[in-house]
Amino acid sequence: MTSHPNRNRLTVDRSGNWRLWTTTVPEGAEVIGTVTNSPGDTGALVKIRETGKYVQVNAGAIRSLDGRKVLVALGEHAPNRKLEGGRVVQVYLDQDSIEAARKLGGGNISAGIRAALMSHEKTHPS
Repeated sequence: MTSHPNRNRLTVDRSGNWRLWTTTVPEGAEVIGTVTNSPGDTGALVKIRETGKYVQVNAGAIRSLDGRKVLVALGEHAPNRKLEGGRVVQVYLDQDSIEAARKLGGGNISAGIRAALMSHEKTHPS
């Protein structure tokens, strides 16, 4: 059995009528348009602002989507997660700090944290 080259490919329509699929969206979310996973599997494409995660909403039911596939379908490239000597860490931040980091990083919280650390290092050398 071979895989189809477009297996699990997402299609996004920014001008799609998302209200055909749901009349409500989560609080603090942004409607992007519609998303289709496969024929017959279409819903509202929604981005959760606080986390940056993409979800499909159908009649109030929410399903997580692979953000990389959504970015490709939107014509954007997924960010390069590989940093020389980098590793994944978790941080606990309040909402104001999250928003400040997101703004400083041009929408990327990790980039904002790195920029703040670099700025601090320049003004307070060890």
